Amino acid sequence: MIILGINCVFHESSAALIIDGRVVAAAEEERFNRVKHAKRASVDTADVLPVQSIAYCLDSVGLTPGQIDRIACSFDLDLRRTTFEVDPLSTSGDWGSAEGEALFLQSLARVPEAMSTLLNTDLTDRFRWVPHHLAHAASAFYPAGDGHAAVMVVDGIGESATALFGGGHGTTMAKTGELRYPDSIGFVWEKLSDFLGFSPYDASKVMGLASYGDGGRFAEAMADLTGADGKVAVRSEEFKFRLPDFHDLEARFGARRLRDAPIEQRHMDVAAALQDWNNRVILTLAEHAYDLHPASTLCYSGGVALNCTTNWLLKEKGPFSDVYIPSAPHDGGTAIGAALWTYFEAGDQEHPDPAEPDTPYTGPEFRDEEILAAFAAAGLRPERSADVAEEVAGRVAAGAVVGWFQGRMELGPRALGNRSLVADPRDPGMRDVLNRKVKHREDFRPFAPSVLAERAAEWFEMGRWSESYRFMLFTCPVRPERAERIPAVVHTDGTSRVQTVSVRDNPRYHRMISCFEAITGVPMVLNTSFNDSEPIVCSPSDALATFAGTRIDAVAVGDYIASR
Repeated sequence: MIILGINCVFHESSAALIIDGRVVAAAEEERFNRVKHAKRASVDTADVLPVQSIAYCLDSVGLTPGQIDRIACSFDLDLRRTTFEVDPLSTSGDWGSAEGEALFLQSLARVPEAMSTLLNTDLTDRFRWVPHHLAHAASAFYPAGDGHAAVMVVDGIGESATALFGGGHGTTMAKTGELRYPDSIGFVWEKLSDFLGFSPYDASKVMGLASYGDGGRFAEAMADLTGADGKVAVRSEEFKFRLPDFHDLEARFGARRLRDAPIEQRHMDVAAALQDWNNRVILTLAEHAYDLHPASTLCYSGGVALNCTTNWLLKEKGPFSDVYIPSAPHDGGTAIGAALWTYFEAGDQEHPDPAEPDTPYTGPEFRDEEILAAFAAAGLRPERSADVAEEVAGRVAAGAVVGWFQGRMELGPRALGNRSLVADPRDPGMRDVLNRKVKHREDFRPFAPSVLAERAAEWFEMGRWSESYRFMLFTCPVRPERAERIPAVVHTDGTSRVQTVSVRDNPRYHRMISCFEAITGVPMVLNTSFNDSEPIVCSPSDALATFAGTRIDAVAVGDYIASR
């Protein structure tokens, strides 16, 4: 059975192709169209499809539209129609208003026809709507390989719910509970990210900023706004999620920070209070999920599942012995989830084999002739390396920042060793070099280590093991006796956002890190996404354009290397 999954309704538009229950291709549209989040999440853009992602998925295995058995979209039109409630704190014609909802439903209803038009085939009878949070849940539940796991999804909003609880029964899932708007943890993050002078999508920046703050300063205000003792009870009349109004928040936290204004200690303290609240509430929700469906494994998804600080506490202090989070827990992963849900909905398929772990490397890869053509178009003459892993390791050990572009592109917001910038974690000045001269971003933002899986516990306090360590989704305490040797990847709170790398998952990346260890005695490299205020690079041309526009020292694309 061949199923094409799509996510197109809000943001992080994506497509995925599932053949007989296995993910054979998946990618986010932003990587192709070079627009962050792929498109603006407006009430009238649900039918703006991930055109290039869909084309990639079909072309990657040589399929024609007529061979598709089902198309699964990660949103449910009928569920939205029956559960939507007008938000009195909204702008006419925009999200939450009656007029805006009418436009949204019209746009949603056009999606099946838009797919048929795009693929020049009448696909309306093969089209399936999948509830948004079930798509999130499926993206974690099926790859985890535990047919009895509990499920938790936490994000901004789906059709009307803001969180889902459930559990597995073989190849089926049952919903056991949910939270509803306005009790939205994701929307609290979006609004306060905006309040702190970032974009609503910049929760990761706020998470990094929180480590510099004192959460106690505004703890009482946060509890009053969002609920005490881990309960979610959001004062929507003060947050005004759907209005550009910050007056009530300013009454509690002081003046809103404007974009590019200096960051004050007060801003750090607000971020810290938000992070502390998130820690408490997710642990409380996990206890609730366990009570509803006792299990050893929790499959966790939704945009809030990208919070690495909370994820560590959930893994260590939560009621589950194992926590699995996919590489793309945000909306970009719901294309996979919608397709998997549709495939397993019949209930007669076998659960995926846990001995074959899922891979984040589901995007495009490029042949040598395509790589050389890109170098030629950029006016560069690369050298072919006899051993690119060894050569790049040597350059990094000598202080170079190298663009590392290999194999199939990762799915998800984190670069995991195929579209990465790599550097020396031993260099105390490397973080400033990368933030100011390469990434052009805020100085407070930390960088992550990619560490050999077999050596990780020698350098970091790994706690309970999780397969999701492969996806850079947990911040771990750095062992104190090791911290001085890797200052570039140690955050101000003494933690690192660790990605483990094994031979099984990424043999070439593992070899490069092993070569670096042979030179330096340190079994890791600094890893950050290969981009500069843009989506992570997708093609060799993207990589070489970013190389030309930054102060990266060298770029390795496949076996070919070019130097500054």
